[in-house]
Amino acid sequence: MASQLRRRAFLQRAGTLGGLLIAGSAIPEILVACGGNVQTPVSSSATTIASEGLKQPGVLQWGAAATGGAPYVFHDPTNPTQLIGFEVDIADALAKLMGIKAKMVEVEYPQLEQALQSGRFDLIMNGWEINEDRKKTEVFSQPYYRYGQQIIVRSDDKRFADKTENDNLSLKDLEGLTVGTGAGFKAADILATNPKIKVKTYDPDLPLNDLALGRLDAVFLDYPMATYYVLGGGPTSQKNPKLKPIGKPFESSDYVIAFLKGDANALKLKGEIDQAISQLKKDGTLRKIYERWKMWNDQQAEIGIQ
Repeated sequence: MASQLRRRAFLQRAGTLGGLLIAGSAIPEILVACGGNVQTPVSSSATTIASEGLKQPGVLQWGAAATGGAPYVFHDPTNPTQLIGFEVDIADALAKLMGIKAKMVEVEYPQLEQALQSGRFDLIMNGWEINEDRKKTEVFSQPYYRYGQQIIVRSDDKRFADKTENDNLSLKDLEGLTVGTGAGFKAADILATNPKIKVKTYDPDLPLNDLALGRLDAVFLDYPMATYYVLGGGPTSQKNPKLKPIGKPFESSDYVIAFLKGDANALKLKGEIDQAISQLKKDGTLRKIYERWKMWNDQQAEIGIQ
């Protein structure tokens, strides 16, 4: 849990990178309407999925933190009342299958678990992962995205000229190098397992800035962050020509949706959401969302996304 909290804090403190605006907002904890971000190609032949487990009939309320939340969920800098992000698109697609509307409940990231327990919303969807502490109070959906850690280098670094995004790399490819990541990130724990790698952690600065300036040999980060900050994946993002990802993401983990454990309605909703996720995996909706945000890769087939 601590690594996820630090990752969120790192994203919130991030300012600009090569002209990239990181969306933020001073909007307090309120219900923020979602929608209108992407056409979700839900099959017209699909049966409408029930939504009997909702707290408020007709409204799927999901908890997340939008401040500094790119590319998961964040306020559009051109229209701060509008939310964008790949998880916004997923929430809208789930709601569409259920014949209802989706609304995001704005809560600071460290308070999401407490807010779920107090009944402020139906579920958490915010780059959420399963861990032992969360198992005590939460139950989880099937995974909707599998992510790994991504190696990023300078585009003009001749040492990596023959490496592509399709190569199968590992920590051995970073041995003897100085590699940056965020303090408290899962990536930092992974890097620490190899004593031949010199790890430099950043809090709150972006390691990508130092990489571009030649102060690091590489950066190791969550793949969704790499796509947004380096590849220009999604609205408001710009590609950084000074940097490039190499190799496929590895050391994978899954994003899931969390529900309140021991709550009969939450358990019912979990079954309904799982059914909807299965449909979105089969009809191509999730793939289209991830392609739009430049997050699609072969790992998604491992969790059944077609």
